[in-house]
Amino acid sequence: MDEDLCRHLFDRLPDGLLIHRSDQILFANDNLVRLSGLEGMEELLNRSLSSLLHPESRVALEQFPKLLKEEAQDGNPTLEMKLAQPGRKSVAVEMAFSKVSYQGEEAIFSVVRDITRRKEEEAQIRHQANYDPLTGLPNRALFLDRLTHDLKRAKRTKSRTALMFIDLDRFKWVNDTLGHSAGDQLLKEVSERLLECHRKSDTVARLGGDEFTVILPDMAKGPFAERVAGQILEALARPFMLAGQEAFISGSVGITIFPDDADNVADLLKNADSAMYRAKSDGRNAYRFFTPDMHAEAQERMELEKDLHKALGRGELVIHYQPIVDLDTYEVKGAEALLRWHHPKRGNVAPDVFVQVAEEISLIGPITEWALEEVCAKNRQWRDEFGLESLFISVNLTCTRCRDLTIDEKIPHILEKTGLPADGLRLEITENIIMEEEDRAMSMLSHLVHQGVALWLDDFGTGFSSLSVLKKLPVAGVKVDRIFVAEAMNDREASVLVEAIISLANSLNRDVIGEGVEGMDQALYLRERGCHLAQGYYFGKPMAHEEFEYYLKEHIADRKQSSD
Repeated sequence: MDEDLCRHLFDRLPDGLLIHRSDQILFANDNLVRLSGLEGMEELLNRSLSSLLHPESRVALEQFPKLLKEEAQDGNPTLEMKLAQPGRKSVAVEMAFSKVSYQGEEAIFSVVRDITRRKEEEAQIRHQANYDPLTGLPNRALFLDRLTHDLKRAKRTKSRTALMFIDLDRFKWVNDTLGHSAGDQLLKEVSERLLECHRKSDTVARLGGDEFTVILPDMAKGPFAERVAGQILEALARPFMLAGQEAFISGSVGITIFPDDADNVADLLKNADSAMYRAKSDGRNAYRFFTPDMHAEAQERMELEKDLHKALGRGELVIHYQPIVDLDTYEVKGAEALLRWHHPKRGNVAPDVFVQVAEEISLIGPITEWALEEVCAKNRQWRDEFGLESLFISVNLTCTRCRDLTIDEKIPHILEKTGLPADGLRLEITENIIMEEEDRAMSMLSHLVHQGVALWLDDFGTGFSSLSVLKKLPVAGVKVDRIFVAEAMNDREASVLVEAIISLANSLNRDVIGEGVEGMDQALYLRERGCHLAQGYYFGKPMAHEEFEYYLKEHIADRKQSSD
């Protein structure tokens, strides 16, 4: 085959072809000219092979003799290299080479393949494997790799490293109220603000959801981690513009120190997580350093969460009922439903403990739906059995329950399923429902009111905006907090406040319910000042449904006997 034909064929191959002896280029095809970025074949043949290579790849030429010796065993050896195009970016290539005879002497024949696209795809895959696609921050995998690296370095240099866990305090509210796109925007902006608070040597990562971490290597002695945590809380405290409106969130930060608290990755992660939960339980928008007692607390919480997941199915959750009576006639008008957890080993778990846990692990929705159906079914039964067609049951709702339950959709369905008219149910709300979720809560609650479900404002007078809530919502009644009732008999200021609440409610034609009545003197005091409904131990403690049924029977019998 003549040389012209060979060149014709070689120029039509997709790869660059090259024959060189030592560093001298003896032959090349048109594709190699294109890959080199040179003007033409003449310019290429006047150059050395090393002059085509990126400086990082020139040292690879030294490996050719060794690789060629191994050619007989391994086939054609290959090297990944970079070509340096004049005035342009480098081109990643793969060179496969073998020994040939050219013009009567030994030479090297190389096939040069452009692998730039493959390298870009590999880099993209590596980036996707190591970085969060939403925020661009290192993800869990890269975070763990860097933490491991930083701890090894800290051991060698005998330095200290801080690890922070950051959890956003109201992220679920943003998702539920403003939508997931607003939640994504919030995560992006939080990431940017966290980056404002770190050094180049630090790592800010997103573990997933609304959880972030910060690694502070080579931490100087003194309150350095404390300063960074303070900066983070200040950065998060600034308002966020989400979905066209201003929103406020906060963060809970847990901090642990290597090697003071632990000397390995796993324990540091547990420590930081425990400290973060302590910050949440202490009121949120705070940072806490790890202390050894937090381990037991974290373990206790994990056990509580696990047991609570099973409690509903095992029948451990029950409803107790506390009577609400008419102060003029002492007739039982209704009852407040109170959720209780009878744990087989722990005994009675305080509602303040397990309700908060249920809210945080998104169990409050299913629990409240079950409780509402149970209450409505029982009230329908008692109305039928005892002829108490006006008996009502009140159920306390938090803003979290409203959110998780989509309450305006579920309650009508529950009333229809149980056959209870809407006037048999009262919903007790607190003003924080309106304060925290005004638009959503107003819409849901107003929808229920239009369907005949009455709203009572609980703990009236203890907040900052009780009067504005009365104006915004068609509230049917207000409950005077037990603290005011307890102090009104002996404290002039408390007495004036109670009288003002009762007078205001009566003037607006709202029901008034006094809470925590423990004696006849309190009952008479409230009645004389125009309060017509009350509940408390004086009339009856919270009772299981069987006990409350017996209470109703006795009450009906007593009233029948008095009328005879």
